Amino acid sequence: MLPPNISAAQRFVDLVTRDGNPSIAMLARRLDELALSYHDTPPGRPADNDAPTSEDKVEYADIGSRFPGLGYYGSADPNEVPAEATIGDAIDDILDITNDLKEVLWRFDRFGPDDAHWHFRLLYRMHWGEHLRDLARYLHSRLWDEDER
Repeated sequence: MLPPNISAAQRFVDLVTRDGNPSIAMLARRLDELALSYHDTPPGRPADNDAPTSEDKVEYADIGSRFPGLGYYGSADPNEVPAEATIGDAIDDILDITNDLKEVLWRFDRFGPDDAHWHFRLLYRMHWGEHLRDLARYLHSRLWDEDER
């Protein structure tokens, strides 16, 4: 049985790379699962090893073709009030989350749960967690708009 965070990572990667006709609602659900699993992931320990090669990375065009209705969105730094508006890119968010999680899955397969847990938490704090939160807010807005129609 896979640890919950590894299972959540695999479901997310499968959704954005393999599942047929992924919906925005299911993408939002998978993001929520990832966010919840982060809080229950044990600290782990990094193994002395190399990072995976870039051969297995997902490309921007691959994600864009699977989610053609997603695009740019407005954003702002929550630590700055008033904040300067910035532009986020949902496809780039999905891409960055996917590639970080693919590394975690690669590490789980090769070095075990301790290394995978450590990298899951590290990469969340350093990179994909911010993409997840920005993307989740954008999807929440999109889903609300769809419900109103």
